[in-house]
Parts: sequence; C-alpha cells; structure tokens
Amino acid sequence: MKVITPISITDAVLSSSSLVENDTVDAPVWVAGTFAVGARRRRPNHRVYECLTAHTATNISADYPENSSKWLLVRPTNLYAAFDSVISTPSIGASDVLSWVLTPGVRVDSIAMFGVYGSSVRVRVTRAGVVKYDKTQNLRLRNCRSWSEWFTKAVTFRRDISFTDLPTYRDAVIEIIVYWPGNLPRVAEMQIGRFDFLGKVQWKPSVRTVDYSKVETDQWGNTKFSPRRAVRVVEYDLFIENENVDEAIRLLTLAKSAPRAWLGSPKFGALNLFGFVQDFQVVVDGPAGSFLNIQIQELT
Repeated sequence: MKVITPISITDAVLSSSSLVENDTVDAPVWVAGTFAVGARRRRPNHRVYECLTAHTATNISADYPENSSKWLLVRPTNLYAAFDSVISTPSIGASDVLSWVLTPGVRVDSIAMFGVYGSSVRVRVTRAGVVKYDKTQNLRLRNCRSWSEWFTKAVTFRRDISFTDLPTYRDAVIEIIVYWPGNLPRVAEMQIGRFDFLGKVQWKPSVRTVDYSKVETDQWGNTKFSPRRAVRVVEYDLFIENENVDEAIRLLTLAKSAPRAWLGSPKFGALNLFGFVQDFQVVVDGPAGSFLNIQIQELT
C-alpha cells in the first residue's frame, strides 16, 4: 500500500490553468460596502462566501467574510476546488480540456485524482524546458464477459486514477490535463506529493459502504427515498517489516486527523480512496515481520 502525503497548493505552486477566477464563474470580489442577504463574494483566499445578515462593512479585518459571522463559507473557487480536500466540490472545466500547470519547488513523485469525469488524463513533467516524463492513462472501462457485450454494453469510466512514478526534480514543472471530448471534465480532489510504502496488502481486504441516503415510510405505507452520497470503508491487512513499524505508526497517527490518498491496489479500484484513518492495529507477529490492520473511511 502507498499513502501520499500532499503538498499545499498555493499561488506560488499553481502557475497557470485552463480555469480562471472571475465574477461569472465564482462571484464578484469582496470590497467594502452594503450587502444584502444571499449576496456572494470572492476573497483572496480563493473562497466564496454568502451573506447571512444584511449589513454594511468597512475595509477592516473584522468585516472580512472569513472573519465575520455574517458570512457563510460556500465553497472554494472553481480554480482551487480540486485541492480543498472535499470530494463534493469539484473543479469543472470550461471546455472539454481541463488543465493545471504546477511548480511545486520540492520533490514530488505522485499524483492521485478522485472523482474524475473524463476520458483520459495526461501528466507531463518538464525540467528546464526538456520533457522528462509524459504519460497518459485511459479512463474507459470495458467490463465485458462476451463478444456481444463488447459491441453492445455501454462504456463506463474509472473515477479515480494515480501516477506514482514521476521523476523527482525540485525545479520540475508538472502539467496535468484531463480530456473529455464533447463534455465538461471535472476533478473532485487531487493530491500531489510523495508516497510512503506502508506494506504489502494481504488477500481478503473488505469493502463496505456508509450510505447517507434516507428511506422513510409513512403510516399508510408510502415510502419516500432521499438519495444521498454513500462512502466506502475499506479494511486492509498489511504485512510490514519490523524496522518499519514505528514509521508506519507515525504516518497512520497523522492520517487520523488529516485526509490522505490511499492506494491499496493498481488492479482493484475499490481499494484506492481518499479518506482518513478510522482505526488501526499493529501486531508484532515475530522476527519475520508484523501485521497491520487499517480501516480507512472515504470522504464526501
């Protein structure tokens, strides 16, 4: 299993993008003035706020939306939505190509993307104008059991994808491109950083869901369904070398309070998710190695 510790995506890191922040896509920039209930404004922290209480604000820190109880945080701007650690707020392309150019300034080797709507994803790394890495992964799935299904079954797509073999240059320029011809691509969450290898996933990992949908039946037997999001809870058993036990515990303790990208298998997409550690247990089995049980809950 690989777990990615992400870097922060700041203005210095995000060099350019096919997305823009403007009054039409997000909201007008906040300036001192009078605001009605429901008015939305954008702040330099790349967040959009909605006015809860009609008021007049001056240009002082206490009146800024991020510091005032008169405003509600609605969402990040479309440009930065893919980096906010929330699956339910995606960045949505303005055309059928969605792209970002990043200059991390530190060594990174991995990119994990979740909630991806597109047909393919391309990652290109350049250094001093020279291409050092260029890989494209197709998101199309063909889960066919016969020739008949191959020609008639609807095409489905993977929603999660990762690249964990990027060259590690401090001065690298990373370009990430999502293609979806004829549609508007979107990315719910993107984690960029370096991965740590926790251990080898053993057979019989389990996947269950926590469903936030609501089903109500009234006194006459009429049933009303309110569909909501369901999230996965994945339980893994890992074999780890004894010399890595302390480092694994350190990483897992940090991940109980901060979400991470967990890559359990390149073959089974259900074992790869963006979430947090519910619980873990280490059993030092003997001199040959130890066993680590982890429960990860996906984020919404």
